[in-house]
Amino acid sequence: MIWVIGGTKDSREFLEKFCKKTTDIIVTTATEYGGKLLENLPVKVVCQKLTYPMMLDFIEKESIDKVIDLSHPYAVEVSENVLKASKDKKIEYFRFEREEISFLPKLYKEFEKIEDIIKYIAEKKGNILVTLGSNNIPFFSQLNNLNQCYFRILPKWDMVKKCEDLGILPKNIIAMQGPFSKSMNKAMIEQYDIKYIITKQAGNTGGEREKIEAAEESGIEVIFLTRPKIDYPNCYNSIDELLLNVEKRE
Repeated sequence: MIWVIGGTKDSREFLEKFCKKTTDIIVTTATEYGGKLLENLPVKVVCQKLTYPMMLDFIEKESIDKVIDLSHPYAVEVSENVLKASKDKKIEYFRFEREEISFLPKLYKEFEKIEDIIKYIAEKKGNILVTLGSNNIPFFSQLNNLNQCYFRILPKWDMVKKCEDLGILPKNIIAMQGPFSKSMNKAMIEQYDIKYIITKQAGNTGGEREKIEAAEESGIEVIFLTRPKIDYPNCYNSIDELLLNVEKRE
C-alpha cells in the first residue's frame, strides 16, 4: 500500500495522475477541509492528524511500503515525523516541495520565526494584512496595535470563531476563499489602506507571486515568514518528475 500525505492542491494534482497508474493508495489529511480537496478521487481518505506513534501504527496496520509526502511547505512537524517513521519502518520516502519564487519586491523583510515578526510589527504605524492562516493568529492576539491587523482566512465558522475568541473584531476578519489574483490583492490593499502584508513563502500554488506583485505595485512592504529548511531525500519540485521517479521504484 502507498501512503500519500495530502490536503493540498498539489496532492490533488498528483493523485489525479497517480490514480491512473494504481489504486493501491491511502491518503491522510490533517483536516476535514484537506479531505474535501480530494473528493471524487478513487482513493481512501483518512482525515486525522497523526502523531509520530500513530504514524508507526498506521504503517503497520495498512501495510505501507512507500510514503509520498505532499504536505504544505510549512507543515514541518508532519514532514519531520514522517521522515523519522519511514526510516524506522524502512519504507521508501518521496517528497514534493513547491519551488520557491525568486522574485522579491523592493520593500521586504524576512524572518525565520513568527515571534520576530510580531516584535517587528508591534510598533508599526499603518494597517497590516496577515495571510499566514488561522493557526498563526494566536501569536497576534496580544499586540497593542491589533486593531490595525486584518486577517485573511478561509470562510469557515471555526476559523472565524477563533479570531473572535482572540478579540479580533469582525471588521478585521476577511473570510474569503482563494486563490486571489493580483488585481484582487491590490483591491484589498486599497480598500483596507494596507501598508504591510505578511505572507509565507509558499510558492506559486499558494498565491505568493500575486501577493508580491500586488504589494510591489502598491508600494507597500512585504514581510515574509521564511520557509523552513529540511534536508529531504528523494525531493522533487515537479509533480511529473515525482510521478516518474515513484514509478521507477515500482
